[in-house]
Order: sequence, then structure tokens, then C-alpha cells
Amino acid sequence: MYKMNKKKLFLFLMIISSMMVVSSTSWLSMWVGMEINLMMNIPFLFTNKSKEMSEKIMIYFLIQVMGSTLMLTVITTKNFCLEYKNLMNLILSMSMMIKLGIPPFHLWMPEMLNKLNWNIMMVMMTLQKINPLVMMVQLMSQNSIMPTIMITSASLGSIMGMNQLSLNKLMAFSSMNHMSWIMMSSFMMNNMWIKYFIIYSLINYSLCYTLNKMNVFYMNQMSTNTDMKTKIMFSLMMMNLGGFPPMPGFMLKWMVMEWMANSGFMTIMTIMLASSMITLVFYLRMMYMNTMVSSLNFKFKMIKMNKNMFLMFIMNMVMPMMILI
Repeated sequence: MYKMNKKKLFLFLMIISSMMVVSSTSWLSMWVGMEINLMMNIPFLFTNKSKEMSEKIMIYFLIQVMGSTLMLTVITTKNFCLEYKNLMNLILSMSMMIKLGIPPFHLWMPEMLNKLNWNIMMVMMTLQKINPLVMMVQLMSQNSIMPTIMITSASLGSIMGMNQLSLNKLMAFSSMNHMSWIMMSSFMMNNMWIKYFIIYSLINYSLCYTLNKMNVFYMNQMSTNTDMKTKIMFSLMMMNLGGFPPMPGFMLKWMVMEWMANSGFMTIMTIMLASSMITLVFYLRMMYMNTMVSSLNFKFKMIKMNKNMFLMFIMNMVMPMMILI
């Protein structure tokens, strides 16, 4: 009970630090908020005192410190290097890409997220991305390299997830692909990226809750003993995450594609759309393993859909439509 209360306290302080970053008016106060967030996230990640968990925490800490060091260096020298303003903005964007795990600075994220429990995975893929995204959005229009980063993130996030058997790694590469769509939607002047991120967070939360209840971490465990209602519900949630029409996740990508077509980003739109089709392949693999393949091992208890799982399904399917409207 005491350990659970400590986890809630650290989570609350992470939310407060994220609010501090969002409401900040200077780069330095943003940096302070991000450091508070990092210090609160380290004890939150500790689920056990194993050597493997200690290595993951150390990798995460060193990577985040590297990004924070680059950010602080740019903030302190930006006013003295006005003739290199574009370079400073590029380095500042790179520091946020390191924190977000966006290609080509992504190698740490799949390994770090592998074998973590689904509750921590949900926090890492949603709450911990708010602070770097807020800074990335403010720098988006000042960097000409951003379209290249979006193409790289969409392509690698889809291709590298093809041969993954670990569901944690698969969700990490899926997050990279969605980050490209979020960054592209930030070019729109109507705060579309906020709606995209909120809906993406809702979908991820409901999926992580369902996978936690099913207690699966690898692809071959998807054939677990679940009732047909749970199988259908999980399949619809996976189609929603993949942007399969006519799901709410597809409506998001449709609006971003419409804006890209009207703005002349036809090449980028084609590559990102092709990458989304590739991500559908490993989503469909999970759906096939869950729905079509039956487990012959009956020593585990049959998992049935309960009230909380049904609420997660409503959150996944209905609430995104309410936000879009």
C-alpha cells in the first residue's frame, strides 16, 4: 500500500511538471520542468530491484541527460550566436528527438521499453512525450529538416516493427510512426496535433489496460484463452490504433492527409500513407493470433470481458469521436 501511494505521488508530480512546461514562457523554465519530470520518472520506473531493471533505468537516465545537456547548451548560448540561429534551432530539435526516441535517435527506446509492465508502458508512451512535443511544435516551422525527420520516423517505425515478436517493442515502433503524424499535424494552424495526441493517448491507454488484463507480452501469447467478446473488442481496438476505416483513428489521419494534399505535401503524404499500411500488417498479425488461433493449453483460466474492459473499449471507440466533433 505504501509503495502504491509513492507511485501515485511520483505520477502526480510528473503531471504537475508537464503542466509547468506547457505553461512556461521561457526556454529555461521549460528545461527546469523537464528535469523535474525526469527526476520523478526514475523512481516511478522502478518495479523491482533486478539487474535488468537497473540497466534499463541507467540507459534511460543517460539518454535523457544527453538530451537535457544539449538543450541547456543551446539555451545558454543562443543569444550569443545569433548568426547561427538556424543551427541552434536544429540542435535544440535534435535534443527533443533524443528524448522522444525519434529516428535516427531511436535505438534506446525499444530496448528500454522491452519487458516493462503495461502500466509503465502507458505512461512512457503518453505522459512522457508531452514535454518534448511541446518544444518540438514551437520549433517546427523554423527547421527545414523536419519533413525529412517525419519521413524517416514513419518509415523506420513501420519497417522495424515487422519482425518483432515482443509486444512492447512493437508498441514502441508504432509510437514512432504515430509521432510522424503528430509532427505533421503540428504544421496545421488549428491545434490539430493536440487532438491527435489526446486521441492517441486514449487509444494507447485502453490498449495497455486490455493487454495488462490479458497478461501477454509476446506475439505467441496472443492466442490466450479469451472469450469471443474480448477477442472482437481487442481486434476493433487494434484497427482503431492502425487507422483502419471507418474507425476514429482513420478520421484523424484523413484530416491530416487532406491538409497535406491541399498544402502540396504530396510526396510526404504518399510515404507516410504507405508506412501506415505497413504498420497495419503487424496489427493484423496480432488480430489474427488473437482471433483465429486457439490455444490448446487449458490450464490457465479463461479471460472474460469485464466491466472495466468494456469501459476501455468505449474510451477507445467513442471518446475520440467526441473530441473530433
